[in-house]
Amino acid sequence: MKHVKIEGILPAIITPFDAEGDVEFEYLRGVVRFQLEKGVHGFFACGTVGEGPSMSTEQRKAVTEAIIKEVADKVPVIVQSGSTNTREAIDLSRHADESGAAAVGVVSPYYFKPDPEALVEHYRLIAESVGIPVLVYNIPSLTGFNITPDIISKLCGIKNIAGVKDSSGNLIQIREIIETAPKPITVINGSDNLLFSALMAGVNAQISGVANIIPELLVQLYHAFKKGEYQKALNLQAKINAVKRAVAGIPIAPVKAALELRGIKAGLPKRPLRPLKESEMSSLKEKLASLDLMW
Repeated sequence: MKHVKIEGILPAIITPFDAEGDVEFEYLRGVVRFQLEKGVHGFFACGTVGEGPSMSTEQRKAVTEAIIKEVADKVPVIVQSGSTNTREAIDLSRHADESGAAAVGVVSPYYFKPDPEALVEHYRLIAESVGIPVLVYNIPSLTGFNITPDIISKLCGIKNIAGVKDSSGNLIQIREIIETAPKPITVINGSDNLLFSALMAGVNAQISGVANIIPELLVQLYHAFKKGEYQKALNLQAKINAVKRAVAGIPIAPVKAALELRGIKAGLPKRPLRPLKESEMSSLKEKLASLDLMW
């Protein structure tokens, strides 16, 4: 199994679309370059903020290839390859492997939710199909299923399962995963407002939606934490939380709109999601301006 160390800040990179729902690849490449200039430590492609579940298989593959090509081995790229069915998840995982991804992050099946026994078998079949690490992606708020520390322990019996991205927002659960995993694994937090706390709890990395907008703040927090500058890190966490509150509510669109306010072309959300109305855009601009972010 190929293995690349995953640590630090990894934006859950957006996917820019046009009004017809086609990918704006030049915009996508621009977002990658912007993030790299700000010092991020990797990328998470086709995830929740990247609208992976809304894309066709062909779009997901094309986006994966575009991001990996633009990154050009500067940092690791994790590709979210989960699906509602095992066969498609295997296909997307193999494609990510062949395209040069460092790992795949596989969200648990949604709509039809398997029981724990079937879930373990689902991940086993995916893990055995690729030569790169497989990270279990737990986001119960959207899948309706929580992958518990006990299930993670069972999944650790599969050779190629290398870690978990936990977006439950439950620090007790994250800590229990770290303490009870029967082998060393990579544990990644997915809740932006818990970044500092999750680092204190022992996670290796943060996959972040708000890092699309303010990557430098998350990178600064991570480095401050590593230096033991905890008050600085807490101050940065407060700023991050304020930005997160400013873009809360409507899915995805405020993140893309905030990037546009930074001068980075971010395109539109993919239907059924909608872009911001003019009044909502004005409100967002006022909220962000009041935060004195000094972009």
